[in-house]
Amino acid sequence: MVRALEVEILARETIKPSSPTPHNLRNFKLSLLDQIMPVEYTAAILFYSNNGHRADGAEMSQRLKAALPETLKNFYPFAGIIKDNVLVECNDNGAVFVEARANYPLSEVLQQHDHKLLREFLPIEIESTKAGSGPLLLTQVTIFKCGGVAVGNCLSHKIADGCAASFLAKSWAATVLDPGNKAKVNTPEYVIADSLFPPDDSLEPHADVTGQNYITKRFVFHASKIAQLKAKVTSASVPKPTRVEAIVALIWKCTITASRSIRGFSRVSLTAHSMNLRRMVSPPLPDNCVGNFVGDFPAKATQREIELQDLVHQLRNGKDEFCKNGLQNILEKKSSLIHGVEGDAVDFYMYSDLSRLPMYDTDFGLGKPVWVTIPNYMHNMIMLLSTRNGEGIEALVSLSEEDMALFERDEELLAFADPNPSVLPVANHSARKFAA
Repeated sequence: MVRALEVEILARETIKPSSPTPHNLRNFKLSLLDQIMPVEYTAAILFYSNNGHRADGAEMSQRLKAALPETLKNFYPFAGIIKDNVLVECNDNGAVFVEARANYPLSEVLQQHDHKLLREFLPIEIESTKAGSGPLLLTQVTIFKCGGVAVGNCLSHKIADGCAASFLAKSWAATVLDPGNKAKVNTPEYVIADSLFPPDDSLEPHADVTGQNYITKRFVFHASKIAQLKAKVTSASVPKPTRVEAIVALIWKCTITASRSIRGFSRVSLTAHSMNLRRMVSPPLPDNCVGNFVGDFPAKATQREIELQDLVHQLRNGKDEFCKNGLQNILEKKSSLIHGVEGDAVDFYMYSDLSRLPMYDTDFGLGKPVWVTIPNYMHNMIMLLSTRNGEGIEALVSLSEEDMALFERDEELLAFADPNPSVLPVANHSARKFAA
């Protein structure tokens, strides 16, 4: 009889900041960039082995919970509630902390990425409308049979982008290791975002169109293959392509090929790419500023046959144009490319590059995570994450089942990408620590 893989919720409680938020900080105004973000949670899951550490999963869970009040004191908007898509009422409602237990070892997860299984390690659905009306921060700590741990964080996208969410995790981890925060580091900065991006109080909150009947699969690009791919896409127009441009161009071409094969004709292929705006404003903003500072630049492919070098050129042009006029376009249009792009005449894909975020530096007391991933949630969404050694990139690709059936067999893709390899170490003696 095959054993069902189950996650059991043991406890759920609300954790409040260690001290009240001052009255002069009680109203945290949303910026335009916050307002146009969809009502959903940003999410990430960090997996840890307990091998070689004195603490086990249960002790680590208690340490995280004990450090959360002090963390919330610094990140006080995350303990509040959003009002009318205009502001965060910093009323110290608190964050939700969930403790759970898995009836299987961590190796079951690391051997084979399963998008549906990953959802079990989150405290709430990513698409939940509570992101705009309920708790803004929720965390689930799941303890495996082997003593390993999964930390699943969900933070409302209305008040934080991926960079801010990553910084929260890093700051929280620093508080776990240094409860008194004697070093006084990893504290957030609150810039006056509503002055940089003035809000429009008439904007109504909206949700992403997540789609149905899609499937998410993981493809890993190792450093040696990335180097080969970059050499292949190099051209006179883009003599020094980035690794992200090379990978995105390859994935884009393979989606175009799959779409054309299924429909029997070529359609316009439009892509939107998230971009961190912290370095684009004047003066530049630090990475530890809280809020949404992300915009989307477009790229379009209309030719029946298109080469990788052409796609890289389109990506570079889209990025350069956004750097010149993107901020002004956001202020004028008061919208994001993510929304409102539908229709039978266009294939639309959204790309989010999180590969530069230092998520593997998040140490809660069991060392660095053995794997960091994100359960994808949107049809035609591609997310890029760093591998553990920082040298490769993992691509999480969400397509319809029909498109994915062709995409994952594309020979050009498979020449550079390893489909869903195990996260476990190759050596058997190293892998034993994840099973028990």
